[in-house]
Amino acid sequence: MLQISEQLKTPFSYIGAATVSYLAVQVARHFYCYLRPSSLSRYNPPGKDAWALVTGASDGIGFGFAQELCKRGFNIFLHGRNHDKLLSKRDELLAEFPHAKVRIIVFDAFKSDEDLSWIAQEIGDARLTVLVNNAGGGLNPFKRLAELTHEDVQATINLNNTFAVQITRVLMPILEKNGPSLILTISSAAAYGMPTLAVYSGSKGFVDSFTRSLQAEVTLDGKDVDVLGLRVGNTKSQGNDVAVGLFSPTSRTLASAALNRVGCDRPVVWAYWPHSLQGLSFHLIPRNVLIRILGGHLRDMKREAEAKQAKKR
Repeated sequence: MLQISEQLKTPFSYIGAATVSYLAVQVARHFYCYLRPSSLSRYNPPGKDAWALVTGASDGIGFGFAQELCKRGFNIFLHGRNHDKLLSKRDELLAEFPHAKVRIIVFDAFKSDEDLSWIAQEIGDARLTVLVNNAGGGLNPFKRLAELTHEDVQATINLNNTFAVQITRVLMPILEKNGPSLILTISSAAAYGMPTLAVYSGSKGFVDSFTRSLQAEVTLDGKDVDVLGLRVGNTKSQGNDVAVGLFSPTSRTLASAALNRVGCDRPVVWAYWPHSLQGLSFHLIPRNVLIRILGGHLRDMKREAEAKQAKKR
């Protein structure tokens, strides 16, 4: 028995060393992603007058992306469904960044079954090098699947999936022509699967999978187009009135952090590093325990939303 133990000791020590080395490499890669400099300037070389298109840019994280991209020297196409609101946001950007060029694209992403080829015509001769697929959201949160209507489900899928895929398909030839170019897709912590958010969670899971597949496709074809998925956690915005803190940044802080992830050599990454720490819980906590924790958190969020709605009446 002692001889057998001695014979096993060496292989087990190798396995242990290999495991520790693997974990050390993974931890180092994780922190390097948040420490390395961004490669965003690659898509806006001096004298090239580059443009970025941000969907869902009339407020929240989308407008935060528009602000930060203007700050970093890009001209902006603002997309949204409210013409007057987009004009107001355009004026706000120009007041802060008078040297930027800002144009608006009006389209209701809930109606994504319509042909979007006209958006390519709107781009015209502008040198579009960055597409930020930010438009998204969920209708009637906190409801069980059976409580949703056909329209609720279809609208959520159109907004989070159909629109992003179709506008990317339409603009891909332009991005390929203007390469190096960048496609950013905005995912969510909900992609892990949240109770009472089945359709929204599923749609964000699709975003993650679509991002990985598209990144693999352009790599296989040798296209000079980079694709990066950005997972987002709790963020203060017009539609999410939470207190700003370490784990709940402002929309602009989140957007700035997201742009700093560009070039991290991963298909999908947490945009904001404190959210990545929260994301570890999805892997470390047993699923049945995590569901109960998430369920309690979502019930609290529902009560807060209902209380705020009651005050408005």
